[in-house]
Amino acid sequence: MAPLLLIVFGFSNMHGVKYNALPAELDGSMSLYDFDKVETSILPDSLKPVHISYIARHGARYLTSEDKVLKVEKALKKAQSAGTLTRQGRECLALMQSVREQTAGQWGMLSPIGMAQERRLGAEMVAMYPVLFSGKEAKVAGVSSYVPRVVETMDNFVVPILRAHPGILTTTSSGKEYDYLTRFFVTDKAYDDWRHNGNWREVYDRFVADSLPVAPAQRLVGDNSGFTTKELKSLTYNLYKVLQGLRAMSMSAPTTQWMSEQEYRQCWEATNLEKYYQYSLSSLSTQPAQGATDVLLALLNQISRLENGAELPVLYGIFGHAETLLPVFSLLGIEGTVSLPLDPMNLSQEWSDAVLTPLAANLEIVYTQGDSGAYYASMRLNGRNISPVSDGRKIVPIAELRDYWLHRLSSLF
Repeated sequence: MAPLLLIVFGFSNMHGVKYNALPAELDGSMSLYDFDKVETSILPDSLKPVHISYIARHGARYLTSEDKVLKVEKALKKAQSAGTLTRQGRECLALMQSVREQTAGQWGMLSPIGMAQERRLGAEMVAMYPVLFSGKEAKVAGVSSYVPRVVETMDNFVVPILRAHPGILTTTSSGKEYDYLTRFFVTDKAYDDWRHNGNWREVYDRFVADSLPVAPAQRLVGDNSGFTTKELKSLTYNLYKVLQGLRAMSMSAPTTQWMSEQEYRQCWEATNLEKYYQYSLSSLSTQPAQGATDVLLALLNQISRLENGAELPVLYGIFGHAETLLPVFSLLGIEGTVSLPLDPMNLSQEWSDAVLTPLAANLEIVYTQGDSGAYYASMRLNGRNISPVSDGRKIVPIAELRDYWLHRLSSLF
C-alpha cells in the first residue's frame, strides 16, 4: 500500500499566514499516479487473457539532480548580498536546504512513494488477471533502461507477481543494449538533435516570454534587486521545477506561499508545451514518433508471434521514462495525443503530461482469445480503459490493431 501523504490545506508559518496547497495536477510530469481513477477490467468472461505488452515509466523519484536547487540558491544569494532578499526569500532558501536534506544524496533515485507505487501496480495486475499468471508454464519477461530508478521500478513491479505465484519464471534485464527501446530519444541522433535544436524552440521561447510570471521571483528578491525580467522569469521557472517534485519525495505539497494557483499553472503550461514539442508527433515534426519506431516494431512482432502460435511470456514489459512513453503514445495514436489544436496557447486544454505520463505511468496492451480461437486486443492507459484504435471501440480484433499500427507507421515515411 502506498505511503500516506499528509497534504494539509491551510498551511501556516511562524508568522501566522495561511497558505493553500497548489493543485497536484499542475505538478505536470512530476504528478503522482492517481489510483483513485483506475477502472475495472471491461473484458467479458468469454475472452481469456493470453498476453500483456506493458510499457511503463519509472515511479515517483527525487529530483534528478541538484541543478535547479543550485540555480534558485544562486539567485537568492545574489539578492542576499545586495541586501534586497525578502523574508519570503529567506524562507525559500530554507526550503532548498530541506530539499537537500530530504534527498540525502539520492538525486534521481526512486523514492519510497515510487517503490510503493510499483508494488501496488504489480499486485493490482495480478488481481485483475488471475488466470493469466496462474498457468503452470507462465513466464514474465521485461527489459529496462540502465538508469537505476528504472531498474528499481521493474524489480518492484515484478515482486508482487512473484509473491502471488512463487513458481513463475521471470526474466528481467537492464542495460544500454535496450536503449533502442527505452532511450531512443538519446540514441537516435536525428531525434536527439530535434529535441534540443528543433524549430519548436521559436514557438516555445515566445510562449515563455509572454506567459511566465515574474511576480513569484520578485516576492523573493525584492523590488530593488536589479534583476532583469529574464532573470526573474528564470528564477520563477527554476523554483517551479523544484516545487513540482516535492510531493513525489514525500515532502509537504507546494503552496500559495510561493506562487498563486494561476502563476503555478503558467509555469506548468510552459513545461507542458516544451514536452509536447520535444516528445510528441506535432504539426512541426514527425521526428518524435519516428524515434519510437523500434518499439512499435517490437509490439508488431509480439502480435505476429501470437498469431503464429509461438510461445510468449504472459507479460512482457518495457520500462523506461516519460521520454520513452510520449513518443510511443503519439505513434500508436493513443487518445489524448492526436487531433490537437495548433495554437500553443490552447494546448494545455487537450494535451497534458500529467494525464499521459504521471510518475509510474503505464500502457497495458491486453491480448485475449475467444472460444473460437480468434484473438482480440484492448488497452489500458494509467488504469483507464481506452480504445486501441481511433473509432472508440474498447475491444478490437487483433488484425485490426495490427493494420491500424501499420497504417500509422507508413504515414510517417
